Amino acid sequence: MKAIKFLLFTLFISLQVSCQTTSDDNYTTYKAVAKTDRAKQLIENTNLVAQVFKDSTYTLTEGVVVHEFDYLSQKGLAMKTFVYDIDLNRPDVSVVASLPDNQPKFAMQPMTAQATALLNTKFDVIGGVNGDFYDMTTGVPRGVFVFNGMVLKDTYIDRNEGFLAVDKNNKVYLQDIKLFKENKDNYQHVVSGGVWLVKDAELVKQSDETVHPRTAIGTTKDNHLLLMVVDGRNYTWSNGMDYTDLGVFMKAIGAEQALNFDGGGSSTFFINPNGNANEFLIRNLPADNGGKERAVANGVIITKAK
Repeated sequence: MKAIKFLLFTLFISLQVSCQTTSDDNYTTYKAVAKTDRAKQLIENTNLVAQVFKDSTYTLTEGVVVHEFDYLSQKGLAMKTFVYDIDLNRPDVSVVASLPDNQPKFAMQPMTAQATALLNTKFDVIGGVNGDFYDMTTGVPRGVFVFNGMVLKDTYIDRNEGFLAVDKNNKVYLQDIKLFKENKDNYQHVVSGGVWLVKDAELVKQSDETVHPRTAIGTTKDNHLLLMVVDGRNYTWSNGMDYTDLGVFMKAIGAEQALNFDGGGSSTFFINPNGNANEFLIRNLPADNGGKERAVANGVIITKAK
């Protein structure tokens, strides 16, 4: 009898533990649901996204659309990304290289100040991103640079693998940096980049696995230009990417060619929501200076003919 009572008591305790264990096992289910076509590309064509926090697009002017996409990565890290999609098929939309005070000399100035210096010129300023890596004492870029048809620098270092070019026919493309010197008289604007992320629609294998805020630029087969920034170095806000994930991201959103630009505290994504008004807004959170934009050497600015 005692043995039966003991067995019943043991069974009762086991059931209680089982019930308690079941009730305490509350699992969070992550699901990546896209609202926009751009987010759908990222979710369906990569393994980057575990859950979507923000997925929105807005148009600054005809031919220039911004996509802001916040998500939890498959690695369990918060990400905030910002992408310009620029339709270069429109003859009134293009990009230019920027320098401090819109002058043909090297120095450093925040991107919104560089953009302000371009106001009241022959085109409207829509927005832009930072450009090439540079000497943080002098503002001299690491790579080649052409400003308004003037070749200001024709040398580069090994880490400069390609550049963004706007030729004198206003055609915009990415090109291997080894081709610069033989074609330099054909360029109206040139801003150099770092490593190739995507080349001829194929991901480029990377050896650098460090994670930072990043700026990237890409071109698509239908003649669109993509300017992208991902914030980083802030665990609860956004963590940044290594070159491999950056390439995967750019390829997924349509880039057939893509280059890395200066990142870290230099990464800046700004818009001009009111046309020609001097009201530039920083959309990302720069990693340095408490979230304020850093003075940088140069940039890429989106323009629209008046």
